[in-house]
Amino acid sequence: MLEEDLSSEIKNINRFETEIAKKYTTFLGQYPEIFSDLIRGSDFDFALYNSIGEYDDHSPVDVFNVLRNGRGIEIIPGKAKDADLELALSIEAIEKLIQTNTKEEYTKLLGEFYNEPDEDKGWIDFKLYKRTKTIIDMGYGKFAKTAGILKDEDDIY
Repeated sequence: MLEEDLSSEIKNINRFETEIAKKYTTFLGQYPEIFSDLIRGSDFDFALYNSIGEYDDHSPVDVFNVLRNGRGIEIIPGKAKDADLELALSIEAIEKLIQTNTKEEYTKLLGEFYNEPDEDKGWIDFKLYKRTKTIIDMGYGKFAKTAGILKDEDDIY
């Protein structure tokens, strides 16, 4: 399937707690190709935080999950039943990410927020819920490598 053929569906957008989650999910829905490297069945949580302190306290302001299905993606309010990982993002990072115009631009900026986190300018982090090799094999590794987050997949085997 070509990247351009991917579909997206946002389920129950009115169930999101915050306007920033609605904006971010709408953005992600416009760019389902961001998730084209993931295999069918990949499901991961996006947790949005106002501050590092909220992250440390495990108190996100909103959570949603993205499921890679056979046609594209589904964006669903709340946590996944069996998430592969959690992508934690600061509101500042999201506000900049939704200004990007391509998968490459989005991916590069995401990598910058991971590699050079800044409490004022934006940051992201990952919490893996499955073995690293499993995560890599599900397609997250290709995305992470493109973003500059994973330098060498061979280091994890």
